[in-house]
Amino acid sequence: MLWDGMFQRLPRSAARAGFGDHRYFTYQGKQVGESYHLGFDLASVRNAEVPAANNGRVVFTGELGIYGNLVVIDHGLGLMSLYSHLSEIHVKVGDVVQKGAIIAKTGSTGLAFGDHLHFGILVGGVEVTPLEWLDPKWIKDNITGRLNAQ
Repeated sequence: MLWDGMFQRLPRSAARAGFGDHRYFTYQGKQVGESYHLGFDLASVRNAEVPAANNGRVVFTGELGIYGNLVVIDHGLGLMSLYSHLSEIHVKVGDVVQKGAIIAKTGSTGLAFGDHLHFGILVGGVEVTPLEWLDPKWIKDNITGRLNAQ
């Protein structure tokens, strides 16, 4: 376990899309697809500094399809955080980062309609709602309290 306590969100940001939002895609007036949003879209100022949500090791940086420029941090125990649509990346694979360290800047790369941060959490490779990981009581009741009881 590399992380410590609750995860932090992009400072001074407003949520613009939530986890599980149902999206429809149209082209020339016809629906061509649909999906569910698997993270939070957080908007601040253009090119806002993006802090690491918690301690961990950078396991991916680069461009990845609809995510655009992306950073993934491994927090141990199968827990990872994902940061996408970045205009700049300030870390490289293998870097150990501390909670709050600036890892990137927000942007509009990939399939983004304006400058923002797409923030996601994965557990065992499955995208889950980041909301719980921002709540110290939820983490204590459901994760660390249970690990410490072992």
